[in-house]
Amino acid sequence: MKRLVSLIFVFVLLLGGGVFYYTNVDKNYHTLQEFYDLPVPNDATLESESENAKNYKWEPSTGTEVPLSYRLMIKKSGWKQVENDGHNVIYKKDNNFINLGLAPYYIDILKESK
Repeated sequence: MKRLVSLIFVFVLLLGGGVFYYTNVDKNYHTLQEFYDLPVPNDATLESESENAKNYKWEPSTGTEVPLSYRLMIKKSGWKQVENDGHNVIYKKDNNFINLGLAPYYIDILKESK
């Protein structure tokens, strides 16, 4: 009986931690209105920009995949991944497309026209 109570306690604790994290993950991100409200990490530093692109220096970027917390925030904001082409991930929300380019310590955000 003690083992069952311990397992239930651990499960509830992990579930509660996951729910807390998911509800508070958006405090680490802001949205870009001109890029269809795509979330961007608060600790990312803008390196350069143009009309259709923004390039950020961001330490957690490994260049191989979008970090889990950023993927959760993108999904929470209503974006869906439609394509993964190596270091580029394409997201769609409504009829808008964003190409998220990944490199070590950098992320590039590009408006796509489809």
